[in-house]
Amino acid sequence: TGAVDCAWSYPSIDATTEEILINRSALHPNGFFFSKHKGAWQYFFTTSSTDVIAGVVQVTLSAISPKFHPEKFSALLEVLSAQYLASASPVPLISSFLKVTLGKSVDTWNANGFDEKTALLGGSIGDLFRTFGVHSVLIWTAMLLKKRVVVVGESSEQVLSTIRVLPQLAWARQNWSILRPLVNLNPTELSDLESSGVYCAGFLESSGAKSRDDLYDLLVDASAREVTIAEHAKEDFRMGELHKEVASFMLSSTAEGSDQLADSDLIKGVFSRTNKIVNAAKSLCAKDPTLSPDTLDAAKVPKSTHRFMYNAALAEGLLA
Repeated sequence: TGAVDCAWSYPSIDATTEEILINRSALHPNGFFFSKHKGAWQYFFTTSSTDVIAGVVQVTLSAISPKFHPEKFSALLEVLSAQYLASASPVPLISSFLKVTLGKSVDTWNANGFDEKTALLGGSIGDLFRTFGVHSVLIWTAMLLKKRVVVVGESSEQVLSTIRVLPQLAWARQNWSILRPLVNLNPTELSDLESSGVYCAGFLESSGAKSRDDLYDLLVDASAREVTIAEHAKEDFRMGELHKEVASFMLSSTAEGSDQLADSDLIKGVFSRTNKIVNAAKSLCAKDPTLSPDTLDAAKVPKSTHRFMYNAALAEGLLA
């Protein structure tokens, strides 16, 4: 009939979470993906079950956790999916779940085989720079200034690969909690975005999110390789000398025919340039916690950079 049902859960989940899981399971028709609602990461693994369970075309397993580690949960859900398809029963999964909670191995999966820190380095920031070119500096600006970013793409793979690396542009914060990798345009999920204040949210292009500029300050179109500033946010994205320095690093370090830097070196390079800006803002705010135009002029900060420096200080919580 094409119906999607939550067959069972352990432990039990509330009706709102169940609804979100069911709705999101359709966003990525096969394999693994992840998203987040409020403080909980949601991991999904979908496989075909046409020849296994009568009347069931696909099975999606989902795990909910406060921890961010896509690779760890992808491997676990793949093992659990194989167990479920082999037995068509949740009993082996409950047994495996209890093993996981006790820190034991489940078949070939062991939690100790995954370094929590490596999850933060997933994806390729170099691919982001190569995809969006000079406009990558706009994405960096949005992350530094804690702006609302929406990523759209024709496929969930495009959205996920783009959105996952965005927090790397503000590495010092180590904040992946702002991600909402795949979201639907429904009241429940939009309410979570609104209550978050600052977020990076991913939508499929078919969702119509591109036309909802009330949801974003910056729109990143992964399919079209375009970045669009919402009309209401344009003043905050005016470019100055500081932006040119960062953009130059992004382009020169990933240009074809050049000695392209590894992703880890790109993260370090952006971090050092960002840190220089933040330290300058800290120094100025130590003299004047309001960071007035006179203070910026006295420090010979170009007029074109005044608003950016003020917003950077505001994002870092430096203003009185």
